[in-house]
Amino acid sequence: MTSAIAKRYARALASVAGEQNRLEDTATELETIAGWLDDADVKAAFESPHLSIPARRGLVARLAESQGLSELARNFLSLLAERNRLDQFRAIVLAYQALVDRSLGRVRATIRAATPLDDASTAQIRDVLEQLSGKKVLVSVVVDPTLIAGVSVEIEGRVYDGSAHTQLAHLARSMAREVSPA
Repeated sequence: MTSAIAKRYARALASVAGEQNRLEDTATELETIAGWLDDADVKAAFESPHLSIPARRGLVARLAESQGLSELARNFLSLLAERNRLDQFRAIVLAYQALVDRSLGRVRATIRAATPLDDASTAQIRDVLEQLSGKKVLVSVVVDPTLIAGVSVEIEGRVYDGSAHTQLAHLARSMAREVSPA
């Protein structure tokens, strides 16, 4: 669940990014930042209680410059570092993405498959999801060998499960009910 703090920061950032026509560019930058904030050394540096606010700003400035971040992303990251809110960054990114997706009339879907999907299969599933939702669908594919075969799709809080794992579980429950005495 996204925290109220993360939603407030995301709304503020989306407001400024929207005024600058940079909604999607900013989303891309946030993903880049999230990737390097996950680095163990960077994370340890920002979590250090010995790192002063000016030192935090300096570290953010060096990292932002090395990544070629926009002034907006740089200032936002600096603000979070200054207010010691970098621990909320992932939640802010999720809240921001949801705002951008809603404003652009799109949704995100996660396709879980037992084996990697080729581009044609992914596109076919995305097309069906777009017909069902009436929106543009951004998909991410996750390989999950426990599914045995087939796919499971999560979109807008709904799960469409066509995996062999689930079908076998349903079959096992059905057989158990038929065998058990009433």
